[in-house]
Amino acid sequence: MKKVLMATFAFLIVLTSYSQESQKIQMSFYKVEESKRVEYETLMKDYFGKMMSERVKLGCMENWVFRRVMPNSSMAEQFTHITIDVLNPGAESYPCDNLNVEEVFPNISQEMRLMLRDLKNSYRNVIYRTKLKKVAGFNKTGVPMDITIYNFTKTKSPNYKLKHQETSNIFYDYMNRDAWHAFERDEHISWASKEWDYMTIDGYSSMDKLNTPGKNVPTKLMNSISKKYGSTSSQRDIMKRVMAKLIYSAKN
Repeated sequence: MKKVLMATFAFLIVLTSYSQESQKIQMSFYKVEESKRVEYETLMKDYFGKMMSERVKLGCMENWVFRRVMPNSSMAEQFTHITIDVLNPGAESYPCDNLNVEEVFPNISQEMRLMLRDLKNSYRNVIYRTKLKKVAGFNKTGVPMDITIYNFTKTKSPNYKLKHQETSNIFYDYMNRDAWHAFERDEHISWASKEWDYMTIDGYSSMDKLNTPGKNVPTKLMNSISKKYGSTSSQRDIMKRVMAKLIYSAKN
């Protein structure tokens, strides 16, 4: 019986690990001129957001998130908005054959829907899109964070991913984050030696929580991690850091 329980436990660990590593997100970065931002955000929330909410409701994807890059963010001049498609575990995209747009917006004609699509595209310039694969993470509240900080990282050690898989509980127990996630970039970037290949996301339920200090990690624990993996600076360089605020989440 003991062997059976141990085997079951081991299987659950493997299954959990696989589920995390096989889950992907798609991030898109946009630049919207200041004079068009109010209209663009309204259109994204009240029309396209409702359709993405229907996709989530139908089980085609886990979530869709729309964020505004905060003006004081270091990358605000490069892009102003971010969308995140949170795919179902194991999925590469979010096909949704059973989505009926007419049920979501019964009083809008096909011609008007095409006009709204074209209007959305005219408001924004797509800066770039990327796909990421989950390494580790948690969300203490179970709801999307109001404030998120995206750390675009260049890894220098192959153990950086393993470190996050083994030590994410330390972030949970001691850091002030309400949510934290680590992703590896899931596309070919070997041609760009200095291009970022990893991302960590710090999530906070409010600006007040962001400014609230976390707990001190015990020295013995910190020394043990450093001995096993080396210093953080020897494992990665943060290339860019972006702060964004939640505008809309298809799953609340």
